[in-house]
Amino acid sequence: MLKVHQFNHTEGKKVYEEMFNELNCAEPHYLADYINTFADGLKDLICFCFTTHAGSKIIMPGYLKPVLINGEETLYFDFSTPYGYTGPFITDDLSDADIEEFWAAVDSWYRANNVITEFIRFNLSGNEKLYSGTAFSTMLNIKGKIVDEELQWTAFDHKVRKNVKKAIREGLSSRVFYRGISDERVEEFYKIYIDTMQRTNAAKHFFYTEEQFKLFIRNNADFAAVCTVYFEDIPVSSELLLVSGNSIYSFLGGTVDTYFDKRPNDFLKVEALNWARLQGKKYYVLGGGYGFEDGIFKYKKAFFPDDVVSYYTGRKVLDHEAYASLVEKASILRQSLGFDKLDINDTSFFPLYNKKNEIVTQGV
Repeated sequence: MLKVHQFNHTEGKKVYEEMFNELNCAEPHYLADYINTFADGLKDLICFCFTTHAGSKIIMPGYLKPVLINGEETLYFDFSTPYGYTGPFITDDLSDADIEEFWAAVDSWYRANNVITEFIRFNLSGNEKLYSGTAFSTMLNIKGKIVDEELQWTAFDHKVRKNVKKAIREGLSSRVFYRGISDERVEEFYKIYIDTMQRTNAAKHFFYTEEQFKLFIRNNADFAAVCTVYFEDIPVSSELLLVSGNSIYSFLGGTVDTYFDKRPNDFLKVEALNWARLQGKKYYVLGGGYGFEDGIFKYKKAFFPDDVVSYYTGRKVLDHEAYASLVEKASILRQSLGFDKLDINDTSFFPLYNKKNEIVTQGV
């Protein structure tokens, strides 16, 4: 049985959190506070809750938004899951038949509610399995296996070992703060983080406030840790780590540029990894780059050369005729503004009718 809940109000958020806790979900990207702070907020957020005949559940939060062409609403909606590793949360006791039934129920709901497309950001644990749409291997990610410390050290790329040795010679130290993190430690992290965002001209949505970080960390103590590197008691690099049942995720951080020569970045990653091992975690997820095998990806791969996995996104069109009509309308608008015509066969962007919005509004 499928139920659909809305979470754009306090009561809805409470219902979602109750479901989250009921399923013992230990994945931070499904947290209501994560979605509210680091995704697109709670407006337009819904959650599919599917209950099997045996009473097991699958939940999948995401955004249900009206399709707009030139700022005007159409008859249709689209659905997309929040930024991060999400998609359906599926417990181990579910059968293939249960998963197939879940997707069939969701697709039926879409058709009954004029939902024309679906875009899923899957996790790295295989929840793209049996997807009823098309799962694209969108980019490569690093999902590092945490092994014995000595074996881990020898597996690092030579430049990582070299940089960490230099950091130690320079006298760098580190601390990982977890549960009961003081405001002072969050402030240390935030100053480095926000200075880094300003220095690198980061996109507007990365400029979270100090209070947002404090509230998220305070309210989700089991899911957040901060690793900070010090030189002579001066914080020089810091990162917010997301913590799950079996993994830590490299999330948001920064470094004071005048200390780059002491190699605090590599040192921080290795120190966070060593902490995760002591916590009994199995994986250190570094993620990917901004492009396919770009410099950021190669930097991350140096820590786990053999632990490269595919990150999948899911695409689904429920009504191809209506989809083509929307793409055509968006294409006409683009051309009137001096942009190229949309090609219905273009797979570089999905859903294609939204591509003009990014160009016209310059990503705002």
